[in-house]
Amino acid sequence: MQQIDLTADQLVSALLKLSETEIVCILDSCGVGHLGSHLLIAGIEPKEVYEVTNDDPGETLRLFSEKLSGDLAAIFTISYDFGLKLEKIRSKHRPSEPDVFLALFDTLIVHDYDSHTTYLTGNDATFAAVEASLYNVTSAGVQGVANTGRVTSDFTKHAYLSAIEEIKELIRRGDTYQTNLTQQLTVELSDGTTPQKIFWNLRKDHPAPFAAFIQRQGSTVVSASPERFFRVEGSKISTSPIKGTRPRGKKAGEDAALRHELLNSEKDIAENTMIVDLLRNDLGRVCEFGTVRVEKLCDLEEHPTLLHLVSTISGELRNDVSFAEILKAVFPCGSITGAPKISTMRIIDEIEPCPRCLSMGAIGFAANGSKFNINGSASGHSSPGIHRSVLDLSVAIRTMVIRDNKAVFNVGGGIVIDSDPESEYEESLLKAKALLDALATCRQDEYL
Repeated sequence: MQQIDLTADQLVSALLKLSETEIVCILDSCGVGHLGSHLLIAGIEPKEVYEVTNDDPGETLRLFSEKLSGDLAAIFTISYDFGLKLEKIRSKHRPSEPDVFLALFDTLIVHDYDSHTTYLTGNDATFAAVEASLYNVTSAGVQGVANTGRVTSDFTKHAYLSAIEEIKELIRRGDTYQTNLTQQLTVELSDGTTPQKIFWNLRKDHPAPFAAFIQRQGSTVVSASPERFFRVEGSKISTSPIKGTRPRGKKAGEDAALRHELLNSEKDIAENTMIVDLLRNDLGRVCEFGTVRVEKLCDLEEHPTLLHLVSTISGELRNDVSFAEILKAVFPCGSITGAPKISTMRIIDEIEPCPRCLSMGAIGFAANGSKFNINGSASGHSSPGIHRSVLDLSVAIRTMVIRDNKAVFNVGGGIVIDSDPESEYEESLLKAKALLDALATCRQDEYL
């Protein structure tokens, strides 16, 4: 390891400047400190890059497993629509998103928000060149001004409300218990609005524990996800679904009332509990019998702009389980499909007008703990488990893909039998607010 003298803001500024000319991947907890997420992990100048779309998901999984088992660290995205292929669901849509984007690095740049240190880890032969690249652009900075054009949705408000009523009828028929319905927003970017400025705005005003900026070959991913999909460290796997959302109050009394409302909402607690049961079943496919347990149920988590109900389920993986088997068992995350998962995914594909693409998929990181120090400090004092391999994925919610001067992302929520359509529609717009703010967009009512 080698310590470098850069603050988190200086590091992000330098990385975003470098991303204007090369592939840069940033996973940033933004100092939020949720579920132990306290690092910024980044890679520049990847040794290998893949964008994979394959009619045979088994081939994609084999490549994925092969690359994640090697000596290079991986940062990747997985399309929601890849999950349809895993479940052999023939979609009516033609996604523009690759099933998998995968960038492999021999050196990582890490900032630890707990110790306020920044260091390089991995191949020490590259440290001098990486450090020089960062220092050469640090003084350039990133301006946080962005302007956007028109915002459109793939649903009209009337159509979204009608879709909710259709789902409630399917619940009455027993076809689903809960269905996550989303609308897809497309924002036209005006001149001068870059992915770098959007991420800078988002990180500054709406920090999230699983934020990401990933420069791909033909597009850029900007994420402010608050939700961990699953984490594997050693033999332990854990997942932390979010179900139940309220805005933060403007005053202390209002904030307290909203917390009380969320903690006592029968609907939100029922939604969360349904998904906990689904994920217990998913983890049971790859864990030792009797080890799956609910560590937390409907805990209140507070973020800068939103309140969430979060549960955590964990288990001990069987010795012979591969990454491909884990992904087949749990992808996509049940919190963004509904229950039962497979039949509800078919319903979503029929009702939603457009493919979800990366939205509702996953963004992830993998590294061999014996090659990369991502848990210890730059002074050389390591924490327990430093030599374990780590696999950590977020759910790609509050996540936009920027391509051809447009930003596209999905927002929505879980529909249950007692859902109020107007409230569900307003909740979807609430979840869009942070991204629209970062885009410095026009008024929300211009696309309603």
